[in-house]
Amino acid sequence: MHPSTLLRRGILLMIAGSCVFAANDAFSKLALAHIPPSQILALRGVMAISFLVAIMAWKRETGMLRYAFDARVLLRGVLEAIVAMLFITAIVSMSIADATAIIQVAPLATMAAAVLFFGSRIRPLEWVAVGVGFVGVTLIVKPGSSAFDPMALLPLGAALLIAIRDFVTGRIGAHVPTLVVTFATAGIGMLIGFAGSTVEDWQALDLMTLGYLLAGSISLIGGHMLTIAAFRGNDPAAIAPFRYAAVVCSVGISAAVFHAMPDFVSLIGMAVIMAAGLFSMSQHRPAPHVVATPVLDTLPDEPRKAA
Repeated sequence: MHPSTLLRRGILLMIAGSCVFAANDAFSKLALAHIPPSQILALRGVMAISFLVAIMAWKRETGMLRYAFDARVLLRGVLEAIVAMLFITAIVSMSIADATAIIQVAPLATMAAAVLFFGSRIRPLEWVAVGVGFVGVTLIVKPGSSAFDPMALLPLGAALLIAIRDFVTGRIGAHVPTLVVTFATAGIGMLIGFAGSTVEDWQALDLMTLGYLLAGSISLIGGHMLTIAAFRGNDPAAIAPFRYAAVVCSVGISAAVFHAMPDFVSLIGMAVIMAAGLFSMSQHRPAPHVVATPVLDTLPDEPRKAA
């Protein structure tokens, strides 16, 4: 597939995946009213793994699970699990709109990392955009004010980890199916969740909470598959800005489901972050060494299908 066509498809996949993740965040926050973060991570992971194994068995791809132990797949899983725990813990007290907006500084961090560690080139104005994006974060976090919530630092930390995760994702071999990457991610998250049971008191599940977890598991799988596919064969710095679609979805969900709208200063902060990211994307010049090749999901002996 032509690089420009692959890029457009990656953008659409990222937008769809970001909105699915916004729904997943909503299910997590609904469940948090009844159970702690580690229990959500563990039980959601169990459900997600069950779905994934069933899908892979139906596709006769269970033999591909050996790739789940690939070093890059495992590293991505660890990073994603930590990101999930930080984010879920943050939305115990934060609105999903504010937490999602803060985490959207990740594309700017990805761009900066591409320059510092991978030889990409960006213009001086793009460095300004990175700085402006972090100014937007401070408008939401409000450090030093009475409205400051220390929990807001958790999604900021998650954003920095996401930048690393995105580069790891882009370097996972094309022979590794998306389902396997998702399986490893869910499995590591499940293990971290169970480890959290030693420090958090788990609660009995009612039918409603079980439904939230089930819906969260399905949206978790869908979100991971879409975003992993978006980065396959594309430059992460070009794809990552379209994660901003999650901000719009999260604000809408926060208002409709939780009857919570961000304050005016936070809305300005969100707009600043999104504007900075979109500007940097419009100015972005892909690194010359990036080759757009691979695939959403394939078996070794099948023709490659473009992601």
